[in-house]
Amino acid sequence: MPALTIGSDLGKRFQLLNLLETFERAEDIPGLAHQSPGALIALHDLLLGLMYETGVHPRTQEQWREWVEDRHPLDEVAKVLSGSEYDGRLDLFHPERPFGQNPALLPFLGRHGYGPAQLDIERARDGAQLVEHVHLHHERRPAPHEALVAMLVLHGYDTGGRMMAQNNWMGRAFTYGAASRNTLRARNLVIGSSLADTLRLNIAPVARSAAGRFNFSWADPRPDRRVFTGPSAGRGRPVAGPADLHSWLGRSVALAPVRRADGEVVVDRVLVGAGELMTPLPPQLLQDAVMVAGRPQQAHIDRALWRTSPALYAGADPQNAKGCDLFSRLEELGRRVEILAVGLLTSKSSFVGWVSETFPFVGGLREELYLAATDGARWCEKAERAAAGAAAVARDIAFPRVRPDERKRLAARLLAAPLLWARFEDLFRRLLDEVASGDCEKAARARFAIGLVETTRTSMQESLSCLPETGTGLQARLRALAFLDGALSNARAFPPEFLEATVSATTVAPAVPTDGSRALAAWLADLVTSRNHTLLKALTVTEHPFTVEAEAMATRFAPTDADRGAHLLTARLFARYHRSIPTTDPVRIFGSGDLGSACRRIGAGRDRGARDPGVERLFRLLVMTGRKVEETYLMRAVERLRAANAVPPHWATLADDLAGWTCGKDVRERWGESFYTPGARARRKAAATTPTA
Repeated sequence: MPALTIGSDLGKRFQLLNLLETFERAEDIPGLAHQSPGALIALHDLLLGLMYETGVHPRTQEQWREWVEDRHPLDEVAKVLSGSEYDGRLDLFHPERPFGQNPALLPFLGRHGYGPAQLDIERARDGAQLVEHVHLHHERRPAPHEALVAMLVLHGYDTGGRMMAQNNWMGRAFTYGAASRNTLRARNLVIGSSLADTLRLNIAPVARSAAGRFNFSWADPRPDRRVFTGPSAGRGRPVAGPADLHSWLGRSVALAPVRRADGEVVVDRVLVGAGELMTPLPPQLLQDAVMVAGRPQQAHIDRALWRTSPALYAGADPQNAKGCDLFSRLEELGRRVEILAVGLLTSKSSFVGWVSETFPFVGGLREELYLAATDGARWCEKAERAAAGAAAVARDIAFPRVRPDERKRLAARLLAAPLLWARFEDLFRRLLDEVASGDCEKAARARFAIGLVETTRTSMQESLSCLPETGTGLQARLRALAFLDGALSNARAFPPEFLEATVSATTVAPAVPTDGSRALAAWLADLVTSRNHTLLKALTVTEHPFTVEAEAMATRFAPTDADRGAHLLTARLFARYHRSIPTTDPVRIFGSGDLGSACRRIGAGRDRGARDPGVERLFRLLVMTGRKVEETYLMRAVERLRAANAVPPHWATLADDLAGWTCGKDVRERWGESFYTPGARARRKAAATTPTA
């Protein structure tokens, strides 16, 4: 048994223990250890089955609670197993009744046996074994303890399909195996503070007469053991009790050992055939099952187990229809435990992988955990739908003429749902952990809402980064993010916490003019109010007698030499706009908003800004990716503003924007948000100034 033990230095270390040592030292063993979640379930099933077999288990609910609270010792299991009654029963290579195997297969091993890869579903992958067999002859030979674990996993999790057997061995039914007992449902195991605590928590109270018998080998005499010929070959048998269930022989297996030159014993060849067929389990044998829509919870490739965790916290809910089960017993305990949920992922009878989740459980907080899990899972699904809508908006803008068969693929690419759900899982686990720790539930839910909004928006920004930063890509990205903000702040779909979270998730900070740019704007405004047409004209005509003086005066306000060009360009644009529009209106003199807001004012009637194709093309040219904004396009924008008698941009802000153009894409993002999605910024600003309860 692979276990974690505590050494003399109080550090944990991996160690192999036999069954007797495992039960004798169970109180001091932190837990079993294996890299495969399915193997952990199979090993615990083995230990639980032996507890039922030896009669070391509680008989009533009250006795179970006494076992858990008083730490009932489990060394009695080792004492019973060490008796003469069990001599040879746990021998993996017994010549007549090998443990967990079908000795009827031994005569065929020499001629028809394959490599041990067939024994390990994680290596064989395909349970049917119909395509190619080269990988079955892999040179790696497992040690007996590795073969034991692989065989236990095979009994419990084999995906079914055609076996590597022949009809004339034991019958036609022997060549086809049904899905094993745990393949089609997720298993839940309560993890305690030690291996003994784990076993006590998971052992279900049952009368001694109803525990059943442990299946040590196919050679054990049993009147209803399956045969593979005749009319009863496809007939299943009912499970006789938990001992029978935990040791169910889902496959016929035969192992051939060999001793290597160094003396080590390894498994050399393997044969696998069909196993026993199980009739539907009664509710009392589904102690750990989480019921979803009246059926045990299953693992799906496209849906993580944590998304259906509210059913786990339902506990003894009448919908489970199981009476007193594992979760109702845990509800009586006053301490926190962890529940390990393990499921097998398959695709057309082929092994894909394992899915394992760990959930906190506190009996006194079950209702709070249930509500937190329910709301958390629902909010995550709604946030994913909001992100999917935003991805669709970006797709329709960036790829308006895409073929219908590519629309779904492009939306999935812009959504990046797997990464989004992976991040949601971390937030969900943190929420449950905070609630289980006794923290304020309201505060925990508020933190979860803020994290969910920030995570959704960050993931969307990352997935939309594949779009170009200018032109159509900028428009698609900004409108998609505005759609996402609006969807996440929808009071009909989300609680009030999300409104505050959405407001705090602004990505484009408002621009604050610097002292130098404000001084430049004040000097330019004075040229207009004082009717200094000489300097205004000198800023627009390069060969004017006062051009050098005007340029020197415009650049003197720049804080650094690198900003001199931006200040001079702003002064030229200002003079271009005001040279033939004498006005004393402060708004027209100083301007309003950034250049994106100003471009929205260009046009006629309702067809302004982005609704005017010509204005949109001009704006795309303005925000082209490059080291600087082309002066030609800026002059064209100012000319159109002057022709439309529209308010120009705020000149101090424009000077800073032009100076900071090479510092990143913040300026382009701010201009684009003002041009394409001004409503999103206005809503956030209004919400931010509204007092909240």
